[in-house]
Amino acid sequence: MTHKVVAMPLIPGQVRRGKFKRSDLHYAKYSRASWKWWCDKNGIEFIVFDQPLGGAEFADKPPTIQRWLIPDLLIREHGNGTRVALVDADTMIRWDTPDFLDMSENFSAVRGRDTPWISQSINAFQPLFPGVTLTPREYFNAGMVVVGQGELQKIRSFLAFMSQHWPLVQKIIRAGNFGTDQTALNFVLQRENARVDFLPVAFNFLHCFPLDPVLFSIDNSPLPDPVQFAARAFSRPGAFNFCNQGYIWHFSNVVALRSLVMGEVWRRVCGSYPGVELVENISRTS
Repeated sequence: MTHKVVAMPLIPGQVRRGKFKRSDLHYAKYSRASWKWWCDKNGIEFIVFDQPLGGAEFADKPPTIQRWLIPDLLIREHGNGTRVALVDADTMIRWDTPDFLDMSENFSAVRGRDTPWISQSINAFQPLFPGVTLTPREYFNAGMVVVGQGELQKIRSFLAFMSQHWPLVQKIIRAGNFGTDQTALNFVLQRENARVDFLPVAFNFLHCFPLDPVLFSIDNSPLPDPVQFAARAFSRPGAFNFCNQGYIWHFSNVVALRSLVMGEVWRRVCGSYPGVELVENISRTS
């Protein structure tokens, strides 16, 4: 029988994208509540990782790199038949989501939403992968992936690449908002001819909370005004339609006010997760 695990990295540290540094994980209490409830309902183990991983070799790497050590750790602990879903802390799972781990094979993920950012990120990382062609159509989002023992060697290749080329990767990260791990992982899997099975978009509903130009400007201002944002954002018709359209909601386009948005979503849907209590502290629990 396959052992199934959902792992959420809540590793402390800064993630740098261009001139911005991010370290706030206060929104994770909403993500954690929804995922823990769903895993308990479906007989799936849920584990939070909140400590640095990888020892001295990865001490200078951000949490977005360290998290890719998790599948190897869990599969060695639970056996080669284990399937691991690695999920970002800015995701929430709907209460009635079917067991997508049973639907997944090989390296499974959802295609990235076709935006100019993907092309820009591919172009930024391309010099590190001469001779490797990666198109937006082949690009997956790494906010929710499912892997098994057969994918570990590809992930190890990615980690080795990042360790070997970290100074060059840092230059790319500092140059602009091109991401940290996602595009490089896409390139490595493409280079290794790894099979990527694409799940339906509902299982990683990207940019789920729609932002108009005014809301985007507020969220990206030096001092975002949560009162102004909430007054405009939460009263719009259809603002929360994504709750019915997707199974896994990914709040990837809200950054500074992510806790505010995810908290409002939780206020509206928490009744569908009976018995859940929000966990303020973060620990490695199952």
